[in-house]
Amino acid sequence: MTPFRLLSVGAALALGAAVVPVTIAAATSKAPAAVCVPADSDHRHDEAAPDCVSAAVSMDRLPAVGETATVKIRLGTQVPVASARLAVRLPATLRLDAAGTGLSAPRAVGLDQVAEQTFPLPTGGRTVTLKVTALAAGPAQVEADLTDAGAPDQARSAHGTTVFTVGDLPGTSVAGVAGTDSAAVDAGTARPATNGHSVPLVGTAPRSPAARSATAAPGQICATGQFTVADKTGAWLAGRNIPVSVIGKTTSSASSQTYATGLTGAADGKYALCFTSPVTTMYSVQVKFTSDSSVWRVTNNAGQSTYTVTTAAKSNVPSGTDQNFGTTSPTSTYMRGWHAFDTMNLLWAIRASGTNCWTARETATCTKITLHWQPGSTDGTYFDPDGRYVAFEDADPDSEHLVLHEAGHHFMDLLYNRWWPVFDCPDPHYLTEKSGPTCAWTEGFANAITGYAKGDGMFYWPDGESVNLMSTKPFDPSKPASHTNIEDGDLVECRVAGSLIDLWRNVDNGPAATFDLMRRYTSSTFREHFNDDRPLTGMNTSATARNLVYTHTIDYRTTTPPGTGIANGGFESGTANWTITGGVVGNWPTYPAQQGSWYAWMGGNGVVNTDTLSQQIAVPSAGTTTLTYHLRIATKETGTTAYDTFKVQIVDGSTTTTLGTFSNANAGTGYVLRSASLNNYRGRTVTLRFVSVEDSSLTTDFLLDTIALSTT
Repeated sequence: MTPFRLLSVGAALALGAAVVPVTIAAATSKAPAAVCVPADSDHRHDEAAPDCVSAAVSMDRLPAVGETATVKIRLGTQVPVASARLAVRLPATLRLDAAGTGLSAPRAVGLDQVAEQTFPLPTGGRTVTLKVTALAAGPAQVEADLTDAGAPDQARSAHGTTVFTVGDLPGTSVAGVAGTDSAAVDAGTARPATNGHSVPLVGTAPRSPAARSATAAPGQICATGQFTVADKTGAWLAGRNIPVSVIGKTTSSASSQTYATGLTGAADGKYALCFTSPVTTMYSVQVKFTSDSSVWRVTNNAGQSTYTVTTAAKSNVPSGTDQNFGTTSPTSTYMRGWHAFDTMNLLWAIRASGTNCWTARETATCTKITLHWQPGSTDGTYFDPDGRYVAFEDADPDSEHLVLHEAGHHFMDLLYNRWWPVFDCPDPHYLTEKSGPTCAWTEGFANAITGYAKGDGMFYWPDGESVNLMSTKPFDPSKPASHTNIEDGDLVECRVAGSLIDLWRNVDNGPAATFDLMRRYTSSTFREHFNDDRPLTGMNTSATARNLVYTHTIDYRTTTPPGTGIANGGFESGTANWTITGGVVGNWPTYPAQQGSWYAWMGGNGVVNTDTLSQQIAVPSAGTTTLTYHLRIATKETGTTAYDTFKVQIVDGSTTTTLGTFSNANAGTGYVLRSASLNNYRGRTVTLRFVSVEDSSLTTDFLLDTIALSTT
């Protein structure tokens, strides 16, 4: 199956039999994408927007502590960029010498330092050379981010990086980062988080941490403290619901044991864990944090190792005491992974499962949402429904919206119990432009998760570029589609996302009813979800709801609940709304559905047999109404004689009219779109009926799917 990538905010999850990437990149009229080539176009997992610019970071050596290396940042572009902004980011454990480069003096951003410069970038590109000196051993990363300051666009942004581990002695530094464990950065370096998750403390001086209060009982030892993470801007945030354990040794020769476990606070990232000390004085006590909870986790790209942060040990700890471990943060190099872990709290808060798992399908042992990330990663951005994990590139966690989008695909996978509609996303596809009906639904749902969980109705990329998902301004066809000129209708994921968010905010009292509906019924499109499936659980499809959706340019105002139009025309809700003879509706693996996984299989018995499938419909009184359906015929008969037949009929009172007749002589290898006019039945309620008739030998299979009425 294809991984779901976030394309111009447009790609979709992986659906179907191949990996379906989802890479979010947005289309605008400012970037001449036609002259750009897709990134990694030979990589089956990638479905990224075209890249017009590039950034690559290289070093002439890997410096040990005290040594200096020359860094070259090679910037390329396929189109002239009048105002290119370069931001160079590196940890405080490296000293930047930008003399002669034009870069600004570095400024502190969280545990990093950032130097910037803006200049014109011609198509010939440019190389920026600077020097860095290693000040301390451990993992390090030099990053270069290139953006078009005059015309922000995903096609005109690039991220380059090099990751290495600084050694203490010359010759001991190595490329890459070994392991996922890191020593804690304590309060002397990190700034404490506020109780409110999103209030930044950038620029404030370090303060003594306010740990969760604890008073050790006689014979007990209590460990207190707080975990914090920094976002891209350097704002310090509480690290919430992070598994924390207290480990210790009774003597110098004893093995380490875990004495207490718990989670950091769901609001403030604080903890207070107490245990009964087995000795009067513990030889050592320390605290360890792990990016692996019972419901979500962050691992390296291989999915084998989670991240850990371990504080320095306190020695000779007497029982009956509180031990304040202060404010703990991960090192700069691993910060993004921990930020991604914390972001998952936003999705957890809206899951509305009624259980301690993601959906009501599970109550005890929960399926985890797994995020793959590691420093310098180029494997992303997508959800892989085969491996059941989300993959992120190096800078992706800089956008909480992006983390939630991909996790939203994983969440949909859990709601649908691993069922996915047939993938129909074009390559590339964009948040603001028309794609396939399934693409718009799956991507729109993931974007709705993002905008609702964040509470802002927006989508932000890691470079800061954004799209307002709640835009209700109709498309101006005289101008190209862009972030502010969004195409109309339910084939556009931005419009689907905005509709869902508005329904959750103003009609449904939150997304809980939608999640419950998705757990019970699968939908291939937003149209099916709204018109066919919402009525199945009593969700609101009144004029109020339809008018609200219409403000997002999706017009379902002329569609009423089942009985008008075609209800459950894709059979994804099983036999709902249909009258059948025989078990003609199912999701058999023998043949694929035209869309989704359910379809009607009529005939195929090889004996004298008649199958019927019917539904009462109301034909609009005005306009031109057309019936469309997809029919595939497979047969073991030979020749052109019609032995087995399939008819499309309208029953109007006592009159039956055949609109189309097909037979084994019309057999082919795939579905064929068929249509018939219903203008003779304007303003009437009639019965649409499909009938297959077989003779006594040799089978003919009539496969029917995706039945719809359209009125113009």
